[in-house]
Amino acid sequence: MGLKQNLFKQFRKPTGSLGRVIGWLMSIKNKDRASWTIDNLRINPGDKLLEIGYGPGVTLGKAANRLTSGFIAGIDHSEIMLKQATKRNKKHIENNKVKLEQGTIWDLEYPDNHFDTIYGSNVHFFWKDPVEEFTELVKLLKPEGQLLMVFQPRWTTTEDEVKEVAEKTKIQYEKVGLTNIKTDFKKMSPVTCISIIGKKISPIQATNDF
Repeated sequence: MGLKQNLFKQFRKPTGSLGRVIGWLMSIKNKDRASWTIDNLRINPGDKLLEIGYGPGVTLGKAANRLTSGFIAGIDHSEIMLKQATKRNKKHIENNKVKLEQGTIWDLEYPDNHFDTIYGSNVHFFWKDPVEEFTELVKLLKPEGQLLMVFQPRWTTTEDEVKEVAEKTKIQYEKVGLTNIKTDFKKMSPVTCISIIGKKISPIQATNDF
């Protein structure tokens, strides 16, 4: 396996000594993206949130700081990221404000209509079938709940390509029934960051639309 392929694999699922370094790099290099993610979430103190792919736990910690009676769960398939995020959010975990798990979204055991917000950063383009994954996440959202993906398509070379990637994700949102979809862009290094947020339709709205 070449260096480029190995690095891609590590960012997808950090493992071993290199994975620990990757986690450290993510905690430093992704601060701007983490802050922008939090700004876009508009967290209420009592919200129930779920982060998909929490990595070293930086964004998750920022979200937990805004909660009082609320709660945030996290799932990540990397054991190393679980360890780093647990260490970084020790106090929140002890206060039962944060619960971290290792696995994929298919391992989550929360009931449908449970979370006010589900979000992820640089995760969905690693999925084999994003529409299938988004469908499962929408089930976990409360009616009127929001799904947010923030990501930097580092393989792009032009702003037009960035916009094409954003449009592709927007179409995936539409396929799973999300509404009020809003796409934003922000200049970041090394490539423009994309934020796409959509809302789960309420039963009342669905009836009225029908």
